[in-house]
Amino acid sequence: MFSKFASKISSLFSGKRLDNETLENLEELLITSDISYDIVSDLIEKIKEQKFNTETTANEVKEILKTELLNILSPCVSTFDTTTYKPFSIVMIGVNGSGKTSTIGKLANKFSNENKSVAVVACDTFRISATEQLRELTSKTGATFISRENAEPSGLAYDGYNQAKSLNKDIVMIDTAGRLSNNSGLMAELQKIIKTIKKIDENAPSKTILVLDGNGGQNSLIQMEKFSQDIKIDGVIITKTEGSSKFGFIISIAKKYKMPICFITNGEKLTDIHEFNPTDFVNRLLEI
Repeated sequence: MFSKFASKISSLFSGKRLDNETLENLEELLITSDISYDIVSDLIEKIKEQKFNTETTANEVKEILKTELLNILSPCVSTFDTTTYKPFSIVMIGVNGSGKTSTIGKLANKFSNENKSVAVVACDTFRISATEQLRELTSKTGATFISRENAEPSGLAYDGYNQAKSLNKDIVMIDTAGRLSNNSGLMAELQKIIKTIKKIDENAPSKTILVLDGNGGQNSLIQMEKFSQDIKIDGVIITKTEGSSKFGFIISIAKKYKMPICFITNGEKLTDIHEFNPTDFVNRLLEI
C-alpha cells in the first residue's frame, strides 16, 4: 500500500543538501497525494526548520514526516466499543461505489468471529441489486438478514431494529442507499431513518458511520464536508486502501474534523478489514 509514495520520497533525497528545489519537489508530491495545502505547508516548514541546507537522507525526512503525521492522526484513534448499548446500532452511509455494502459484510464477519450476534437490515431499497448483494454477503457471516420487498426504508429500519432487539442481538447494522448530499430527497430519507429508530431508543443509532473510498482523494473530502452538514457523523471507514495513491484526504479529514477513523479495508475478502492504527498506517505509508 502506498509504496509509490515512499519510493518517490526516497528518490528525492540521496544524502545531498536539502535546498529549495528539493523542498518544492517534496511539496508537489504531497499536494498531488491530496494532502490539503495548509497541512503541506506546515510539513514543509517542519522539515525546513530541522534540515534545510544540511546533508540529509530519505530516512531522516521520513522520520520528520512520521512525527508530524502521527501528531495529526493519533487523536483520531477510534474506541469502537459495541458493548455500550444492546443492540449496538450502526447506520452506514456513503455515496454509491464507496464500498459501503461490502464493508457491512466485512464488519458482520468480524463481529460474528468475535462471538457477537449480528443482524443486518437492508434499507438500500433504491439500488435494485443492493439487497441481493447484501443478502449474499451476510449469508457467509452467520448474521441474521432482515429485508422486506417493496419496503419504505425508514419503516424497514424501524421494524428491523425492533426485530434485532426481540432476537436479543448484540449488534444491528442498517444499510442505506448510496447518495450524494446534493440529492435532497435521499438526504431527507436518511434523516428520516435516523429519526425513526430514535423513536425506539433515543440513543440510537449508536454510531453513524460514513464510508469513504480510499481512492476518492478530494472527492472523499468533499463528501465528508457535505454529509457532516446534514448528519451527525460518529466516525469514518476508509475502503480500498490497497491501491490508493490519494491517501492525503485521510490526513486532511483528521486535521480538520478530528474525526474517528474506525476501520480501513484493503481487499475484497471478508477478512480484509482492520481497526485503524495511526502508527501502522504511517509506517506503511513511508515504508519505515
